[in-house]
Amino acid sequence: MTITQAHPIDQPTRTLVRFIASALLCLFPLALAAAEPPPAPGLTSASPLAGRIWLPKERRMVSAEELAAKALSAGIVALGESHDNPDHHALQAWVVRRLVAAGRRPVAAFEMVDTDRQGDLDANSGDLAVLGTALDWEKRGWPDWSLYRPIAEAILGGGGGLVAANLPLATTRDIAKGKDSADTRARYGLDEAPSAAVQAAMAKEIRDGHCNLLPEDSVAPMVRVQRARDAALAEAVAMQATRPEVGPVVLIAGSGHVRSDRGAPARLRDMVPSIRILAVAFLEVDDTETDAAAASRFDGQAAPFDAVWFTGKAAREEPCAQMEKHLRKK
Repeated sequence: MTITQAHPIDQPTRTLVRFIASALLCLFPLALAAAEPPPAPGLTSASPLAGRIWLPKERRMVSAEELAAKALSAGIVALGESHDNPDHHALQAWVVRRLVAAGRRPVAAFEMVDTDRQGDLDANSGDLAVLGTALDWEKRGWPDWSLYRPIAEAILGGGGGLVAANLPLATTRDIAKGKDSADTRARYGLDEAPSAAVQAAMAKEIRDGHCNLLPEDSVAPMVRVQRARDAALAEAVAMQATRPEVGPVVLIAGSGHVRSDRGAPARLRDMVPSIRILAVAFLEVDDTETDAAAASRFDGQAAPFDAVWFTGKAAREEPCAQMEKHLRKK
């Protein structure tokens, strides 16, 4: 698979400085960071897992303080959400505030903003009350901007910046229709097919995520779009991660995009191998779930994240009924 970008990021000196800066920050005691506790959950859950943090590879629980320490030692912090869960956004904002309190200058890369809207993002970042409207946030199908505003406030309050990271809509359509160019395929890693196992797993996720209501001939194009979006997110993050004067880069995206095995972090390991990545997923649990490994729900395998923060479930319409309505409109 060819890994290229519109703007090359092969800058050894900048990357080395960035790495050294991250290493030096690890030497500061965690006591320097403000001891703000995580926000109280707004969503209740009877599960004993709710509010707890699980390290899948180590099969152990950790405190919020230990997770904050891991974030402080990383150059890239990927925070995966369920878009409509307000607790997830509150926790994302808390992580950012902990980084700022420790003297970091994080930059946030948002899945919710296409890269061709960076100009709109820059022009309106001075007034967060109108930023969502300027970006057509809700019109483009994202939950209310007010859920994300505290993240942006924390970033800008710490002297960082906001970055558009998603694949532009026109490019998404071209890829879905098979009209993408050779340059686009190379840039987003589509010039080489994934393994049969990955292709099958991604296809199953798309079918399941759409309640098996999709026409079969639309599944493969959607897999290609998903892979390209992961690559676009990685590209935007990598460009920022090599800037020694800021960091870490905080990726705000759906939890599927922050998977360590095949999401944006997997591609980032090839693009910026010297920069430490921490992939955290905020995952909802049912009231009856008590086993952290099983609650991660990845076919008996360890969850593909460095950490999982369990939360209560957001109230929403039954997803398959909602999906059927959506597809009927189309």
